[in-house]
Amino acid sequence: MTRGQIKPGGNPPIPWGNAAAWGLLALVLAAVFAWGTYSRIPPSSDVWDYSQEARQLARGEGFTSLYTYPTHLDAHAAPPFPVRWRMPLYAAIGAGLLAIGVPLPLGYFVVAVIAHAFLVALIFLLAAHLQSPRAGTMAAAFAIASPILLDPFSAGLSQVPTAALGVAIWLLLLRYGRLSSAALAGVLASAAWYLRGESILMMPLWVACAARGRRWDRGLAFALVIAALCLPWIAHLRTQTGAGAPIQGNPMLLYTADYPGYSSTRTYLETLPGPLAYVIAHPIAFAWRFAKDAAGYGMDLLWGLGPIALGLGLAGLLLREPKERWKALRPAGWLLAAAAVQIAAFSCLERSPRFLVPALPLVCVALGLAATPALDRICGRRNQAALLALLVLERGVLVGVATRDAERRFPPLSAAVATQLHDALGSARDGIVWTDVPDWVAWHLDRPALLLPLWRQRERVAADHPVAGVYLSPGARTRNEADGEARWIHAADGLESIPGLSPPEALSAGGEVFLPTY
Repeated sequence: MTRGQIKPGGNPPIPWGNAAAWGLLALVLAAVFAWGTYSRIPPSSDVWDYSQEARQLARGEGFTSLYTYPTHLDAHAAPPFPVRWRMPLYAAIGAGLLAIGVPLPLGYFVVAVIAHAFLVALIFLLAAHLQSPRAGTMAAAFAIASPILLDPFSAGLSQVPTAALGVAIWLLLLRYGRLSSAALAGVLASAAWYLRGESILMMPLWVACAARGRRWDRGLAFALVIAALCLPWIAHLRTQTGAGAPIQGNPMLLYTADYPGYSSTRTYLETLPGPLAYVIAHPIAFAWRFAKDAAGYGMDLLWGLGPIALGLGLAGLLLREPKERWKALRPAGWLLAAAAVQIAAFSCLERSPRFLVPALPLVCVALGLAATPALDRICGRRNQAALLALLVLERGVLVGVATRDAERRFPPLSAAVATQLHDALGSARDGIVWTDVPDWVAWHLDRPALLLPLWRQRERVAADHPVAGVYLSPGARTRNEADGEARWIHAADGLESIPGLSPPEALSAGGEVFLPTY
């Protein structure tokens, strides 16, 4: 048997060179995207949250935060607050970057660029394994410039690294049959969970995939590795914070007339219903929300793929023999099931394109498998490079448009805002700054901050947690309108006074500040 030939029943050789080429192109595109978005980080971006949590870790203060939500407060809570709303690995990566002298949030953008390159290369490898290198080429081209992966609204965050781990797990489970590959996949699955808690949605599917073909030993090895690596964190949370789950909060977000928008996170010492109680109390509202969000996720997914990719996929299916059309997608059955689980789960919880990031690469792989017959029949080999370039360009243009739209809708706050706010609040460290952008304030001012509580609870919060001042960013009005908080808007307009605080003073750099009068 000559070199490069496939052993009977074995897998085809891995096209490392092609994968590396796609990864390099993805690296370049992601670097250009990072260069264009780094100076445009919205004030509400989670990158500020991750950055200040990483700084806390680097200081030796543990996985804590200088800001929190009213819903996580009690009468005796004091900063720094335990982090109850996210997983610790991305903050730990940031702490490691600070330790070697890489500033944040720049370091997070570097991580995201590298992760994007690996993700695209892995997408190519997975599709190439399931069908052919040509399918890998199509899948990588569909994904490389998607505005869901290169998302200016969520740039530099943990979604893309988590998605890269997810595709690597699928590749290990679907290509290899050894116990060691299942164990390695378990390590990566644990890392994905420590990056983003919603990765737990994939665990049952990954275990079932590892055990396919009655390989119960592989499924058990995968599950045991995950248990060994993940259970200690849950035990730690029970010991340190009394939390029974890795992430606390109200996942239903109470999108009702009583709690519109995200206002449930602004409640203080109120008993909020959990998911089951929410569904029982509001079955029609839940059913309507699920249907609406599922349809919305479908539209977001189509927007992330684009008309050329969808057209190629449909054309590829139609050009096959009728009996062969759906057989082409059979190798991607696990991936399509995983994408459906992701979309269905988050249609119950929250609508945001960033939650499509784990699903999009899997759909791109399936679409690549479907589209391959269209290449030769539609454009021939000579024009395939032009077609792929057009595909990447079409998505890249939309990423550029989305970047400008993100800056228009969520303008970044300048460094001058932090300077003026620091001067207005003074050097005293007593009290907590109330604001609609607490993660931005906590990072830039390095002092405790609290998400602006509901107006009706402001006196109760202030009695337990003295307020150092209130800062309302230029985007506060939009948030208060979404949350039905008209009286905060009246206060910002000077139409309603806040006992113990001065009338609003405008900062020339942007926003308004209310200062204590005592």
